Amino acid sequence: MEITAKKQTLNILGRAGLVLILLGFAVASTREGIASWLGRKGTIERLGQAQEWDPTDPGLPVAAAELLSNLPDEDSARVAHSLDVATREGPNRALNWALLGEAEEFAGDDKKAAMAFERGLAEFPRSPKINWVYANFLIRAGDAQRALGLMRVAIAGDPALRTGAFDLAWRAGLPPEEILEAVPDEPQALSVYLDYLGRTNRLDAAKDVWSRLMARQDAIDRDAAFRYFDALLYSRQIDAMNAVWSDLVRHNAMSDVAARFPATAAGSNLVANRAYNLVMNGGFEAPVLNGGFDWRLVPVESAQIFVDTGVTHQGSHSLYIGFDGTHNIDFGQVVQYVLVDPDTKYRFTAYARGDKITTDSGPRFAIYDQIDRRALSVETPNMTGTFPWEGQQVEFTTGPQTRLVAIQVQRPPSRKLDNEIAGNLWIDDVELVQVP
Repeated sequence: MEITAKKQTLNILGRAGLVLILLGFAVASTREGIASWLGRKGTIERLGQAQEWDPTDPGLPVAAAELLSNLPDEDSARVAHSLDVATREGPNRALNWALLGEAEEFAGDDKKAAMAFERGLAEFPRSPKINWVYANFLIRAGDAQRALGLMRVAIAGDPALRTGAFDLAWRAGLPPEEILEAVPDEPQALSVYLDYLGRTNRLDAAKDVWSRLMARQDAIDRDAAFRYFDALLYSRQIDAMNAVWSDLVRHNAMSDVAARFPATAAGSNLVANRAYNLVMNGGFEAPVLNGGFDWRLVPVESAQIFVDTGVTHQGSHSLYIGFDGTHNIDFGQVVQYVLVDPDTKYRFTAYARGDKITTDSGPRFAIYDQIDRRALSVETPNMTGTFPWEGQQVEFTTGPQTRLVAIQVQRPPSRKLDNEIAGNLWIDDVELVQVP
């Protein structure tokens, strides 16, 4: 009897203890739930109440700091205090230390800011975000050399930070060769940097990036290469364009292009053998590259442009341009740039076929000096109506400085009331050769 009574007492006490433990968990869970609910209300007052319910959650003071920083009358000291609380409650949360560093700098205490950044970096040394914000702080503090090492980690770890890091490094006045050393030696990162340098017209520095890309034998970003080519085009660096294209022809990633240049096999000058057609892919038999010295087909409203296999003059392909009759379009969306010699006579020939091309202003071929139209600008006749395959031809002599011409399909806007062009045009066998 006595033993049974003791067992019953122990069971009761055990159940009571379990109830107390569960009750404790329930209370804690309830407090966390209430704190979470209050935290989602998104006001400073509610976040303060949430912290009272759950003072151990470091996410709440971070949320309060973010909210404070977005208020019109931002109090940098209160922001820093909230983040300081967050780092005390969650000392191993590296990003909170970085946020505290930014807040302390904004509050005017660079010493505390540096300490917070260092603590965050110690907790998560490979974090792209922490390295990035710390690098920005060091740039502002005048320590660009130390910032460069942090930027290297950020650039390698997060592609989204690369362009910002490049811009920061250039604005800080770091030497170009040191910035390049911070870029990972792989095509994607180098291509992003090449794009940045092209957009900001730092083409001298871009040459070194291009050389590093060409030294690699793996695939390259062809679009990035074409954007670099265009940056050189816009800055009128014709020799550099020629060199870049020659690099691409030689590079294994562009071996398909080399086959289109029988005239260039003997050397790097793309004008080369005058017996050959200087127009690349004049019969549209190869895929259009949309860049470099190949055709560029630019989409435009109210017109279709594509390589056609159903209607051809020779071979199995032609270029089709269809106007839908909805706009008085100023058309110039088909173009190719060609290297030529100065003071030299050339003959341009192309074949075209038309089907119900309306308005008084139809398409025609325009050939002009890309650098200075006053030096050269000629056109083939205006094409309208319906006509079978016909040769379009014009001869011209380049100017004394002309080295680059554009061959463009143009349709100037009509000045008539009935001016919305419709109809279909096919182009094939485009050729530009030197006249002896």
